[in-house]
Formats: sequence, structure tokens, C-alpha cells
Amino acid sequence: MSASVLVVGAGPAGLILALSLLQNGVSVRIIDKEISHHIGERGAGMMPRTLELHNFLGTLPDILKIADDVPKRRSYELPGGTKILTEQDMSAYFEPTSSTPYSNPISIGQNYQEEILRAHIRKYGVEVELGTALEDLQQYGDHVTARLIRTTNGEAISEVANFPYLVGADGPRSVVRKKLGLSFAGESIEGVTIRIGDIIIKNGLGTKLVWHFWGDLQSKLVALRRSGQDANVYCFWIVGIDLSHVTITSGRNDLIKAIEEITERKDIEFGDIIWTGDYKASARMVDKFHLGRVFVSGDAAHCHTPSGAQGMNSSSQDSFNLGWKLALVVKGLAPPSLLDTYDEERVPVIAEVLKRTTEMMKQTIKSKDVKEAEAAWNRGSEMFMLGVNYRGSSIILDDGPNFEKNIGSAYSIESSAAARAGDRAPDASDLLQIFPSKEETSLFRLYGTSYHTVLVFGGSEEQHRALRAIVDKQPEGTVKSALIVHKHEEEASVSTDFDVVLVDCLGYTYGGYRMSSEGGLNVVVIRPDGVVGARVTNLDNVETYFSRVFL
Repeated sequence: MSASVLVVGAGPAGLILALSLLQNGVSVRIIDKEISHHIGERGAGMMPRTLELHNFLGTLPDILKIADDVPKRRSYELPGGTKILTEQDMSAYFEPTSSTPYSNPISIGQNYQEEILRAHIRKYGVEVELGTALEDLQQYGDHVTARLIRTTNGEAISEVANFPYLVGADGPRSVVRKKLGLSFAGESIEGVTIRIGDIIIKNGLGTKLVWHFWGDLQSKLVALRRSGQDANVYCFWIVGIDLSHVTITSGRNDLIKAIEEITERKDIEFGDIIWTGDYKASARMVDKFHLGRVFVSGDAAHCHTPSGAQGMNSSSQDSFNLGWKLALVVKGLAPPSLLDTYDEERVPVIAEVLKRTTEMMKQTIKSKDVKEAEAAWNRGSEMFMLGVNYRGSSIILDDGPNFEKNIGSAYSIESSAAARAGDRAPDASDLLQIFPSKEETSLFRLYGTSYHTVLVFGGSEEQHRALRAIVDKQPEGTVKSALIVHKHEEEASVSTDFDVVLVDCLGYTYGGYRMSSEGGLNVVVIRPDGVVGARVTNLDNVETYFSRVFL
């Protein structure tokens, strides 16, 4: 077997999974049935939790280099189409903090995100195999047999290959999901026609980064959003109950005519259509995310209404949750049962996301006037996904007081900064590393996609030695330890019991992780996906947590 994992589909979900596995030393093949890379803006809204994901992967600097702010929403009065009725932010602005340095969504075309991910994957000598489709799969005790069809210069070449594991990130019409026979239950919002795509606009809408709206969803609506990366490229939405699907899909001239009729604007100069397609406003998901050695991720596992910009972000987080677990199992360092927690952790999150976004879509459609529409389009910070948590997971462990396992898995504002087991791990800035070398750093720079990070607060030298022994018993290279000390303890704190010793210069780490300076030993274990795996005061519980992860 030439690769340990076959990834089917090269959108964000497939690419993020492939990169995560490669960073963990796992060999990968990634295929896509399309003969060229995806084009178009598509899922351009990137939420703060996904920015953190890219930070861990090392792709964030490239993304921030070209990303733009989320555009304002501007609506125009009809008839006329030129008078501005309202202009509002899609969500309030939040100042970055020590614990949340990426506090606001950004806009980056999905095609650009994918290009960046492919560039990082290429560093490992792996290329996306275009024009290669999965035709069939069969599972056996120790591998999956895949039948692939590769099209080159119009010629179809069949290949049969074996892989220990296979992951389908192949979109809402997923071949992998269908071959597994997984259910895809949910609902479609009937009666609403949606046509989306990208088009060149040469003149007529100015140069400001704005999302322009005409009409309403009660009848017909046009939305034109300028790309943050390509000044003349606009993502378009033509939506409505009274739309003729035949008309808007019959060709460029008819589509532009429909836009002009709805907007009542003849002054907008259109160029070529870059791509276009139908969008089905559906909310569906599988009841489980894997069967045996085969998994589904992203749109193959769930599809969303466009409200809230949660689809691409949820898909990315699926793959980030699966990547480190699958890597440990492939390398023989964790039991296959660890993979069951992929379903256990992601199914309740996606169920809650779908419920919320479907309600938002229905509210938007029902909006009868501008005021209601503005309220429906406004996005609160709960949509930033910082509150996504896995507190109900069977592998997390928290022996602290007042720990609540059931607080809502997707939109819990409480869990976004609580740093309890199952929550996102906050960042903390203004740390001074004093061992093994001296440098300024932050917690996010300490965490990594291929190892757990053990943060140690307080405790005696005897407890520190005992903890070192526990860390040393874990598989080599899978756990790093860091002692966090106060500024006044700096001179007496250099210890070889830890991989790193950090001085909490301004108290951000103790504060962000809700630690008392007067308390005894506290240990926080951060998973490779940036989630608090354990928060304990008892060293036996540190061993218990690792026994749930490693063999």
C-alpha cells in the first residue's frame, strides 16, 4: 500500500485533513474528480475558530496576507435601485485580546484558501491528483480497496489500490457516503430558487468592499459582493420565490437581464461569468461520521443553508478533529476506538449548527421589511464558533468543581473562554520562555498539530518529577510539557523536568485559564486540535486521560 490514507475530494475539508496527516508523518493520496482546481469565491467567510485552526497548521500568515475584512451589507431602495437605504456591519467588531487574538471573521475566496493549502501540502511532495474519481470501495479487516478512474486526455484509466483508511470529503453528492449507505436526513427549503456564481463587473458599483442588496426574499433578491482578492470579481446571488429557474440558467445574457430587472440598474457594466451553479437551501447530515475504516467529512457529512457562513468552517473543523486521531491510530500509537470519538464529538456540534442556521434562513425568508431583514442578516459573536466544544466526549477529563458537560456543543458563549475540558484552548500573550532558551512567545506558538501540550501551574518539585515520569511514558514525540510561573518566581524556576519553562509576565495565562495564584498543582492538557483534553489537579487523572488516548 503506497499511502496510509486516501482522501477523496480536494476542497477545504480534504486539504486540511491531508495537511494535518502529513504534519503527523502519515502518508496521503488526495484525489479529486474535477480536471482542474476549483474556482470561485464560494465559502469566503472565515470565522475566528477557523483562523485559529489555520494558525496551528501554519497556513495563517499566508491567509492573512491576502484576506480582507468582511464587507458591509448595503441595501438599495426599489424602485430606482440607486438610493442607499441602509448600510450595516454583518457583525460587530471585537478588539483582539490576549486569549483571542483572531477575534473577527475575515473574507477570503475559497479558491485562494485552497491554493494556500495545496502549496503547504506540496512541501511534503504531495500533489492533488486531478481528474481522478472514486468509483467503488470495499472494506476488509485491515484495509480498504478503492477502485479509481483517472481521466487523462479523454482516456479513462482504471486503478485498484489498497489503503488502511479512506476519507470522503467529496461534497454533498458524496460517492463515499452513498457507498457506505449512510443516511442523509434533513430538510430542504422548498420554493426558493438560488443561483450563485462569480462574475466580472467592470463599472457601476465603485471600489468599496461592499455587499450590495436589492429586493427581498419574499419575491426576488440580488446580492453582489466584491471579492477581497480580485477587485473586479463579484460573487452574485439571485434568490427568490418568484424566480424562473429556466430563465436564470439559460445563459449569460438572460442571467444579466434578470439581475438588471431585479436591481433596476442599467449602469452596471458586466463582463464574463467565471462560474455559476444552483444552490440548494438544505440542512442535512449523516447519523454517523464513519463506518469501519471509512470516514466522511465536510459537505459529504452535512450540508447547510447559506445563513451564518457555517458550512466551510464546520467542514474545516471536522477534518481538524479527525486528523490527529487518525494519525495516532495509523501509526499504531492509539486504539481504533479513538476514532469513535470523531462521531461522538462532531455529530452533536453539526446537529446544533444546522438547527441554528436553518432557523436563521427561515427568519431571513420571512422578513417583510428592511428592519426585519437587517435584523435577520445581523450575525452575533456566537457564530464565530469559538464556543464549539466537546464537553460530552468520553475522552476528556475535568476533575474541577462545577464542571458542566452539557452546556450546548456549538454556540456556548460560556465555553469560548472558560478553558474547561472539551473547550477551545485560549491563547495567552506576553510569555517569556526562560528554558531551554530565552525568547518572547505565546501559548499558540507552543501548541502543535502533532503532539499534546501539558501546561503545569503550581505544584511541588516532587509533583513535577512525578508528572515528568508520566509524560515520559507516552509515545515518543507525542507530548510536550511546559511549566507556567509568575514573574516573581522567574529566578527560581528553571527546571529540567519540563520541555519548556515560561514566565507569565502580565498574568494572561493564569487569568485566561482561570488559575488561582494561591492554588496547588493544576494541569491542563491541550490536544493537537487546540482543544482542552484534560484539566485536572490529580496526577492519577493525567495518566487516566492519556490512557484514553494512547495504547
